[in-house]
Amino acid sequence: MAHLDSTPPDRPRSLPTGAGGGRVAAPTVVLRWSAGRPVVVLSGEVDVSAAAQLRSVHGLLDRHGQRATVEAAGVTFVDVAGLRALLELASPAGSLLVVHPSAAVLRLLDLLRCSGLGPQELRAGPREEAVLLREPGVAAPPTPSTPGRPAAR
Repeated sequence: MAHLDSTPPDRPRSLPTGAGGGRVAAPTVVLRWSAGRPVVVLSGEVDVSAAAQLRSVHGLLDRHGQRATVEAAGVTFVDVAGLRALLELASPAGSLLVVHPSAAVLRLLDLLRCSGLGPQELRAGPREEAVLLREPGVAAPPTPSTPGRPAAR
C-alpha cells in the first residue's frame, strides 16, 4: 500500500542526523491529483530512503494505468539512488516530466550529464520550469508517418 503523506510541502518533516546533531528533511512523497492527472510531490532529501515510498506510488499508479508528473520544487537533496527510484515512475516510453525541479535536482542532472551518465534531458522552455527525463537506452516512440510519406528516422 502506498504511503500518502499529508505533510504540506512547505513544512518538511525533519529527523536528527546523529552525527553533529544537525537535522535533515525527511523525504516526503505525496500523491495528489491536478486537472485529472496524478502528480507526485516530492520534498526533503530524496535518496535511498525515499525509494520504497516511490515504488509504492509507482505500483499504485501502474495498477490503475496512470502515469504521474513529478513536482520537485521542495527537494533539498537528491542522490543517484533517489534519481533511480524517481525514474521508475517513467512512462512505458521511458520519459518522466519533472516540473519545477529544485536546484538540488538540476545540480545532480548537471553532474551526470558532464560525466556522460544519467537520463537524457529534454526541454522546450526554461529548465527551472520543467524537464523531461528519458531513461538512457530507451528509444523515442516512433513518429507517425504522413500518408504517402515514410516515417521520420
